[in-house]
Amino acid sequence: MAIEYRDRQRAELETGLSESLEQFSGKLRGIRDFLNHKYYEVDTFVECILLSMISRTNMIALGPPGIAKSAILREIVNVIDFDVFEGTPYFHIQMGTDISPNNILGAPDIEYYKRHGIIKRAYQGFLPDAAIAFFSEFYRISDQVANSGILTILNEGEFKNGTDTVKTNLRFFMADTNFFPKQPDDLDADETDYRLQALHDRFLSRVLVSPLQDDDNKVRMILMDDHDSTDIKLSLNDLIWIQDHLELVALPEAIARAMVEISNTLTKKYKLFISPRRLKMSRNLIRASALLSGRLTCRMEDLMALQFSFWQKEEDIQKVRDLILDTICIPEADGRKFDKMALSILQELQSNIDNTHNLPTFNPEKLYRQAVSDLTKLLEMILKKYPVPEEHTAVEKAFRQVEAEIRKLQLEA
Repeated sequence: MAIEYRDRQRAELETGLSESLEQFSGKLRGIRDFLNHKYYEVDTFVECILLSMISRTNMIALGPPGIAKSAILREIVNVIDFDVFEGTPYFHIQMGTDISPNNILGAPDIEYYKRHGIIKRAYQGFLPDAAIAFFSEFYRISDQVANSGILTILNEGEFKNGTDTVKTNLRFFMADTNFFPKQPDDLDADETDYRLQALHDRFLSRVLVSPLQDDDNKVRMILMDDHDSTDIKLSLNDLIWIQDHLELVALPEAIARAMVEISNTLTKKYKLFISPRRLKMSRNLIRASALLSGRLTCRMEDLMALQFSFWQKEEDIQKVRDLILDTICIPEADGRKFDKMALSILQELQSNIDNTHNLPTFNPEKLYRQAVSDLTKLLEMILKKYPVPEEHTAVEKAFRQVEAEIRKLQLEA
């Protein structure tokens, strides 16, 4: 049944693709490998970009200027095939106090304003018309721009233009910043920080990008071929199809429960609140991680995608990452625990046989039945916690071993 379901998932996802799902996810991994080869110490940044792009998630990168943030995004733009796209492929702007809504949304139609008293813009070539957008130094945004409708574009993908509501073409929005606004509970937070928080919350994905640390990598950077490129081309239409049908990637209940447990632990242990909206929206980052790996079902390792959505302050990053890693390792630890429990049952059986085989009351069938009963209860315990054992390698191995031991004992009894 599980195989049939996965086949249906694959067939439905491939309905709107120009190539197989394996080819599409293979291209994504090829892009990741190319960027990690050309640039250095950017693995996490590249992973965040790809997962955010696949899941159509707004993302923001924190880091000083001059560390290849915009260069890597341009590489992403360069591998996308926009041939059939009607609109502006890519919109980039550097924010500052001199940037007005006209620079982002397009110039207003003066004659229309004179007649109707409402602003209507010629937005072709600007943000509402773009498929991919990158805003440098995003938190230098002015109040005028912040209040011009950009939140609606980021939240709803819509743009109020005159009396019309325009559905934007935006498929991936990325920003970078040298600083994050302070949290409301920070003692030195001011009104500017409070205003920026509304914008900050619109970025589900957040990633810290650091300067090069390794001296050897700095040497390689100096010697690198700036013209190194890849011939991989990713169809924008295929990307849009995947974004719109990402829910076909199965997210098992065990993964959802692990998400909730991580969120609850962060709140209890570190007072790091994950809103229900952020918790729910994070599921598509996990689905994107599975698809990037060429899978149609999420596994525990895909929970690493939460490292991009579950932190607020820079000091939270390692806490979140460590907790996720601990959670991912739980099935492996459980697999070892189940192995030990099965071994204990078999050892008890052998001990009982050794201790009673000379007694007149010796009843091997009864001992075997008891061992089979105990192993069957262990199977039930495994299935209660892991309804689909094959989703976790260590758990599946333990489950299959217990099944084999039961069959063996039934034959020997």
